[in-house]
Amino acid sequence: MRSLEASATTLGRPHVKLLGLVDHVRALTGRAPYAIVGGVAQILWARKTHTDDLDVAVASAVLHRAIERVRRRNAPRGWRLPDAPDRAIESDEILEVAHLAYRGSVVDLLTFQDRAFMEEILTTAQTVAGVGNYRFIRPELLLVTHLLRPRVEAALAAVELLLARRAAGDFDEPYAKRWAQRVGRATAYQRALDRAAELQRDG
Repeated sequence: MRSLEASATTLGRPHVKLLGLVDHVRALTGRAPYAIVGGVAQILWARKTHTDDLDVAVASAVLHRAIERVRRRNAPRGWRLPDAPDRAIESDEILEVAHLAYRGSVVDLLTFQDRAFMEEILTTAQTVAGVGNYRFIRPELLLVTHLLRPRVEAALAAVELLLARRAAGDFDEPYAKRWAQRVGRATAYQRALDRAAELQRDG
């Protein structure tokens, strides 16, 4: 909770608690199923120290309805599209992201292109007591989302997450491996396992 509180405000932006933004996302999306992902979920499951935006996974249709509401000025007050030259929607073969702002704080709605993976994220999201009863992506699936991003920071986040959840004793490695294979990241998953094991031996 201390880590979450430390990341509750954004640098150079109004003092809006990131988790408090989830209620506004739910109002914008008509209370559709969701899962908190990205940095805030990493803070919960792996004790990362800071993030300055909120990432929320929703179904593709929900994402498009939400951004249309903002575009048509039919959304609850406080929502804005990004200023040019930034784009409101970006997509690639991995995910689609709608970039929004709520009263100066950055909120990204995202959906993964692999429909089965996206459905698994939404249907298995865990309600966390003591953290507003908000729904968070499972740590195993959060790890897979890190593996989908071919960047050093994402690889480090994956190892950090593995170490934290192993220490907590509540990480389902066969389940994570199955989804890593499903999205074509079996090799990256094994690399993360090997690096985590190496750090545990040296630790």
